[in-house]
Amino acid sequence: MYNLNGKVALVTGAGGRRGIGRAIAIRLAREGADLAVNDFAQIPSREVGEAKDWEGLNSVVKEIQTLGRESMAVVADISKEKEVDDMVARIVDRFGKIDILVNNAGVMGTKGIPLIELAEKDWVGPLSVMLNGTFHCCRAVGKQMVEKRIKGKIINISSINGKVAFSGEGAYDPAKFGIIGLNQALALELAPHGINVNAVCPGVVHTDLGLEAQKTRAKKNGISVQEARRLYYEPLAPLIPLGRAGKPEEIANMVAFLASSEADFIVGQAINVCGGFLIAH
Repeated sequence: MYNLNGKVALVTGAGGRRGIGRAIAIRLAREGADLAVNDFAQIPSREVGEAKDWEGLNSVVKEIQTLGRESMAVVADISKEKEVDDMVARIVDRFGKIDILVNNAGVMGTKGIPLIELAEKDWVGPLSVMLNGTFHCCRAVGKQMVEKRIKGKIINISSINGKVAFSGEGAYDPAKFGIIGLNQALALELAPHGINVNAVCPGVVHTDLGLEAQKTRAKKNGISVQEARRLYYEPLAPLIPLGRAGKPEEIANMVAFLASSEADFIVGQAINVCGGFLIAH
């Protein structure tokens, strides 16, 4: 559908089997881009998820290569400035440039705890990864885009939680609100360089991000993780006008559009991909 031939993309948080990051990486590869995929670990803990054959970033790289594209895995904690700078340097050394940055890496907040009772570590954690991490990646990649005069695309994954706050979400909502603010400020600064900065705001999407909570729920109730996942998402469906949660591939569809030349006149937007949730609440 889109032509990303000759482009190099970096997608953070891409190591999850059912993650939005993996879906984005595969979609961009299908459109012709070469990929650098990042996560905080090369291979996920064997305690996470039911599949024992999933090799995290290694599996994603293999998928991309089967599509005929070049790919590399880069392990880095994006909350740490030096690790991000080193990651970007390695990618540029391998591919010569980065045309597309997708800031997807995220963590769950501490659910159900009022902010006035929230421990500082539970406040700092989500902000460090999602807001600071997005800043670190935008700065490092944006700098090389400007220096190399690349008319690139930066796509920041926020959330509907970045537009409407929900009680008990801890630092998750503030981090996602912050990403939208960062998105707008950076868009203004980089637009004169021909760099488009936009955000995508997913709604409820079937992913593994909340898997640990679902595993705990499964153990507590003596049910399978699959059943716990179903029980988690089922009550949310009636809140969504389309009547279902989204798929990671549906978020990837919007990212692919924003990464393409079709979106060359779109700057500083935060686009909802939520099945109509926000217009119903």
